Amino acid sequence: MDHSVDNVVSPPKLSLVSGTDDELVDKIESAVLGLTGAELDDLMDNHFRHMIDVLNDGIFYMAGNEYVCFYNPSFYSRFGIESGHTDLKSWTNLIHPQDQIAFGEKVDEHIQQDGARVVTQYRIRCTNGRYIWLEGTAVTKTVNGKRFMIGCHRDISDRKLMESYVQQTSLTDGSSGLANEQKLAMDLDNLKVLNEEAHHLMYIQPGVTRSYQSLYAAQMMRNLLSRLTKVLGDFPEQFVDMYRIQSHDFAIIIRGEFDEPALNKLARRITKVYKEAIRTLDFLFANDISIGIYPNISEDCDTDEVVRVAAQTCQFAAAHSEHSVRIYAGRTKAQIDRHFYIDQELGNAIRNGDLSVKFQPIVCCKSDKVASFESLVRWRSDTLGEIYPDEFISVAEKKGLISELGYFVFEKACCFINKYQQTHTEEIKVNVNVSVLQLLSQQFPDNVKQITKEFGVNANSIMLELTETIILDDNKDAISQLMRLKQFGFQLSLDDFGAGYSSLNSFFDLPLSQIKIDKSIAWRSLENPVTFEYLSFITNLCNAYNIDIVIEGIEDAAMQRVFTDMGAAYLQGYWFSKPLSLASASHYTKI
Repeated sequence: MDHSVDNVVSPPKLSLVSGTDDELVDKIESAVLGLTGAELDDLMDNHFRHMIDVLNDGIFYMAGNEYVCFYNPSFYSRFGIESGHTDLKSWTNLIHPQDQIAFGEKVDEHIQQDGARVVTQYRIRCTNGRYIWLEGTAVTKTVNGKRFMIGCHRDISDRKLMESYVQQTSLTDGSSGLANEQKLAMDLDNLKVLNEEAHHLMYIQPGVTRSYQSLYAAQMMRNLLSRLTKVLGDFPEQFVDMYRIQSHDFAIIIRGEFDEPALNKLARRITKVYKEAIRTLDFLFANDISIGIYPNISEDCDTDEVVRVAAQTCQFAAAHSEHSVRIYAGRTKAQIDRHFYIDQELGNAIRNGDLSVKFQPIVCCKSDKVASFESLVRWRSDTLGEIYPDEFISVAEKKGLISELGYFVFEKACCFINKYQQTHTEEIKVNVNVSVLQLLSQQFPDNVKQITKEFGVNANSIMLELTETIILDDNKDAISQLMRLKQFGFQLSLDDFGAGYSSLNSFFDLPLSQIKIDKSIAWRSLENPVTFEYLSFITNLCNAYNIDIVIEGIEDAAMQRVFTDMGAAYLQGYWFSKPLSLASASHYTKI
């Protein structure tokens, strides 16, 4: 081949000294369009290589046979490429192993597209063994039936370092230095993508109340973090990552094959270390810790859902003090799902009318006739079946739904009284449970009085059942509310007496008409002579003050006879009847 000057393609007039990556590619692209393949090769070999030496960026050209030419020796020499050319495979081998697959897929896709512009970022190894970040911008063109790619490389290591710093800052908890919730989500997502080994999420919540936290949080957290870090340091580094989620909530990702007993053992160990840390602080509070574990996270699990469920499992563990550690599996999983279904759906159930009220007879000991009924709210869910009051009443109080629920029951009770008295000539009373939170609402007495008027029911037909918390708290506002209710004509009953710590010194100061003995103390009295004597004393004392005693939990004829002989005024239990629907209870008069 004749390599005289006359036979060499003259380079176009082109300034490549400055400009963005896109501008450089545009200039190169405009320079080579219209050239044959041989002319392009000749142009690159004899002219561009010298002009590009002044650039800080690297320029490359790749033919369809994956033969790559580099036109900036000073830029590419750091990668050990001195000849100015190599093949695509050799270039790929210099790329970081974690970036090679993505790079290969992009190149394969790009080379098939004519006129497409693609930007790639990846790490590449220098001759000193260190990796730097490159950003490649390239376009593909077809000239005279031949496909080629041209583009430039730019060292973006400084930019990546700054991005990494900013990202690290955004992913780190400022006060503890631990990774934060955002980093936790990223790491869980990455583990799902890699899918290399089993992993589990442990959610930890020390029992620090807000008031104590504001006073002692800094010291406690420093001690807690150092102790937790120490115990976790006993495990191989690749097994455990630790995160701070909220002010005093933590999470740990545990990698590896751990069955439930092993996870439980680790959790118990963390619990022990935490309690030791609290003892060294010489504190007599905040010595509890709750741990919830989401085991064996599968790749199809939603990351946010995993964190949420782990946190709920921790909350469930805290609510059941006998077990400070719970694992989201088996029976516990069903309990947790049930608990939080109730928590999430109760409001909808009240608003959609999914709750009902049933009425259980309360029988007069002397006449064996029905003297009154207790209204009992029920929830039958299409998802969970029967949900019992002791499962959702506390949820209603916690979520601020108790007043809405209470008025719903009260209206049903008034409706029942109205219907019952239309069916029968005699008067009937209905006991309605009232939460302390309801009672402390200033408008409660006026509201219930208005409801009775709307239904045409006398206030003295309603027996409001109150818990013994009223006595224990000695709340003057609550007592004032009771006095107003009594003035309006409502009857007042102390519910579940004996289940808590009722004070004999104070309950006679309340305007009570009735005291209901909890079934637990009634049953215990049948086996424990001391309890029997105590209950007999309470019954005689109440009779002396014209306060009726109702014994709950009657299950057979023997119990009926014992408590009738004791002097109880009324009895209630499944021996007489289970709770009945409004229609069935309306026709119920005798046992």
